[in-house]
Amino acid sequence: MECLEILVGVFQRLGLQVFTGTWPALPASDYAVLLPLVDIYDLHADNTPSVEIQYVRINLFSQENYLPLVHRLLPLLRQKDLTITERRYIGHDPETGYHHYAVEVALTTDPH
Repeated sequence: MECLEILVGVFQRLGLQVFTGTWPALPASDYAVLLPLVDIYDLHADNTPSVEIQYVRINLFSQENYLPLVHRLLPLLRQKDLTITERRYIGHDPETGYHHYAVEVALTTDPH
């Protein structure tokens, strides 16, 4: 299963709207935007990829306190064997009223 499919399932479980690579025109009070960052194939001496690593940035947007959402999300990501590589508060946009919090995750799979 690919990283984006896993993440869409996680956000459905949270009851949150999720978008992939695009921001919604009329967003809800809480929503997420998934941005695939990179797919890496780790090579060894025989030039055969032995590991595929998919990185995705989860952009969380919340008009309320974003921390309860983050605290519900992180255990679900760990349950799906996703590695959390970075968490960062980006800031608050006074024009839209949204807090922006980013979580970067990685999924390691065997390409064979």
